[in-house]
Amino acid sequence: MKEIRPQVRRRSSKLIVLVSLMSCLVLPAADASTSAHPGRAASRVSGGSPALSVAARARARADHTLVSRAIQLRSCLRKHPRRCTAAQRAVQRSGSRLARAERHLAKLARHRSHGGRQSNATKAPRLVVSGQSLTWSRVGSVKSYVFVRSVPGQGDQFSLVSGTSVTPPPVPGVRVSYSVRTNVNGSAWAEPQSIAYPATTSTTDAQAAPVLTVSGHTLTWTAVGEVSTYVLVQKRPGKDDQYTVVSGTSFTPPSVSGATVSYSVRTAVDGSAWAPEVSIAYTTAAPIPPKQPAPVPLPPKAPVSPPTTPPPPASGAESGSFEMGLVPESMGSSEPGIIQHLGAHSVRMEFPIGAPASDLAPTVEEYAKVGIRLVPLAGFAETLPSSSEARNLAQWAAEFGRGGTFWRGKPFSETPITSIEFGNETSFTYQFSDNSTEAVAGRAQTYALRIKEAHEAIGAVNANVGLLAQADDGDTGSSTWVDNMFHAVPNLGQMVIGWTVHPYGPDWQTRIDALLSQTQANGAPASIPVYITEWGLATDNGRCLSDNYGWNQCMTYQEAAATLGSAVGAMRARYGSRLHALYLYQAQDQSASGTSTDREQYFGSLQNDGSSKGPFTTEVESLLKANP
Repeated sequence: MKEIRPQVRRRSSKLIVLVSLMSCLVLPAADASTSAHPGRAASRVSGGSPALSVAARARARADHTLVSRAIQLRSCLRKHPRRCTAAQRAVQRSGSRLARAERHLAKLARHRSHGGRQSNATKAPRLVVSGQSLTWSRVGSVKSYVFVRSVPGQGDQFSLVSGTSVTPPPVPGVRVSYSVRTNVNGSAWAEPQSIAYPATTSTTDAQAAPVLTVSGHTLTWTAVGEVSTYVLVQKRPGKDDQYTVVSGTSFTPPSVSGATVSYSVRTAVDGSAWAPEVSIAYTTAAPIPPKQPAPVPLPPKAPVSPPTTPPPPASGAESGSFEMGLVPESMGSSEPGIIQHLGAHSVRMEFPIGAPASDLAPTVEEYAKVGIRLVPLAGFAETLPSSSEARNLAQWAAEFGRGGTFWRGKPFSETPITSIEFGNETSFTYQFSDNSTEAVAGRAQTYALRIKEAHEAIGAVNANVGLLAQADDGDTGSSTWVDNMFHAVPNLGQMVIGWTVHPYGPDWQTRIDALLSQTQANGAPASIPVYITEWGLATDNGRCLSDNYGWNQCMTYQEAAATLGSAVGAMRARYGSRLHALYLYQAQDQSASGTSTDREQYFGSLQNDGSSKGPFTTEVESLLKANP
């Protein structure tokens, strides 16, 4: 489904897709003066209670700040996800500030001062329902009104409305109560009226609440119009609310040991309604304490020659030989030829884990035509996949694995998929707001269970395709991630053909050694190979960048070439045949030379326009040629 940008009722206005942390919905006014940002209606309401108007404007500013911070975070995560911690904190602060502003607005809106003389302006309007709209009689010369919306199981939601009518977003299958009063201190509320919304599962109204249900530990909701992006909120007593952006209509949240957690969901569209909450009661399964790794014989620090007889590969692996590939900068039609010219025979490329095989087919074909094999990355950023999404990878295996249906009758040689990488840096804290030991443990356990489900589904259709699982402890600095993967699935080592790790920087040895010791301490076979699916150096030929993961920030192309060759040689010497693959990040720079100081823009093997980086490009070509 494609994402839509609908019009706010009765006004055509550009909408900003909202990654919202709102804890209370403010409804848009229905007349022609309504803003695309519902909360901003309050800032134009004139007259009435000064305190209430000030509170409404404060809430509007807080909402606008949250929207801005959310959009900045999404942009950051797309461009350079490992540097978004500050942006995430800004979103959390903005969300908390908005929640406080909404609570203050609700407190003032509920309050009625009975002191002083009553007037016509304090009389209750006469509220009537017409279809799914509400209208009320004008009271004296009052132009602004306090409107309240009461959804069962949710707090009352207040807004200021200019005019005498409003059409709230529907909540399918629920009877919602409404009332209104003048924006005058001490005014009386109208007799409440309600709308019983039909329990329809199909609507074109992008502001409508989804119909949310729970089955086991999986949440599912109805699609709303053509919207494909939804905002999910998790609520626990005594904890800050946690928000997640979900593409699609199902989600399996990480388990929270011994807690009952409530969930709601809404469309990522301004003014949309939250679904009535559902709850999941999780059984008590406290995260296991980090293990003291048993002594594991690691290769010595001094370079040694790799063994002459490598261990036999796990089922689905290519062989014990070392291979190097590239991570493309994009999926542009010109890039397969560029990568072929550099000498790569395989590329690592991300696709959404729930994507049908037909979405991958054009890219697989473009690369196959020039003899390049894909290593698909099944992506699910900032969340964890559902069971159905994990099993969806069987489609990819059946189509593109060795002997798969895609290759039949094709006029080019088969370059079958042999491995699928399961998630990108899922253990890294930048993807989640809650990084307590409990939360990391829960995510690791869920991740392993999804690996198990994907493994079983793939095995049923094409045993020539294996899974690559993340055993990188990320930036947690502990074995919590790996220990809890094996706690959930003790025989996880029998279900994967490789462990993935992204050991950027000169301290790569620490990260890879930790992977080896932690997996072996949990009983994983020592023969499982290591796949470095991202590693690289940022260089704009001596121009200083923001940082370089601990390498020289002002690295020249010549220095980058020498560092690349030395580091790859040292990795191969230290880990021998245990190191199966290394994918250089990435094929081309993301920006033209000299236009940015952001390190993420200059990891390319080539410059942004496809031109050479001199000795650095030559070193990349040499390594790719020597390790196909």
